[in-house]
Amino acid sequence: IGLIDFGQVKQVNSDFREAVAKVIIALDERKSDDNPDDLVRIGTYAAGLGIELKDDVPAHGHAAMAMWLFDGSVETYPDGYDESEMSPNSPLKAMKDFPKDIVLLARSTVLVKGMAKRFGIRWSLSQEWAPIARRVLKSNSGHIVEGSSQGTKLLRLKSWGKQKATKIVNYLPGPIKKRVLSAVLRHQESSDAKLRTMRA
Repeated sequence: IGLIDFGQVKQVNSDFREAVAKVIIALDERKSDDNPDDLVRIGTYAAGLGIELKDDVPAHGHAAMAMWLFDGSVETYPDGYDESEMSPNSPLKAMKDFPKDIVLLARSTVLVKGMAKRFGIRWSLSQEWAPIARRVLKSNSGHIVEGSSQGTKLLRLKSWGKQKATKIVNYLPGPIKKRVLSAVLRHQESSDAKLRTMRA
């Protein structure tokens, strides 16, 4: 198997991440592939991704699209939709507009689903990604509002800085690495002590 990574990266805003997370969780928590309440819930969240469907499609078009994108374990699609992209009943044929924010995500999910299918594995992306989706929703309800420009930049800067610092420290010679890690530990202990004082 050869899997070539061209380093493609797509940055999406917190609203879109939250919309995807809600679809993933709705898929993961569904009782069955044809439960009407589940289909309405999945479809409602999937509509939030910005996928527009043609006017004459069946009621559960968005739910079928979400299942097609994020769950390779689905046996039977709602409203007679078919898993095959080439089928006239494919959820893809029901689309009127596919937003650019979701293109790279869709390519990735189709690639993973295709590989799983090739090896005969019924694999659910939504089940695998549900814990991450729950973390996304939890972090979006935290103290820093990720939707705000300042909060998002601060979180990204901290994350980027932590990753870069870890890489640099790993390349340092032993004695220097020990000093740096000791300084970081002292700083963290000092920050924790200040935080405890503020809470008291």
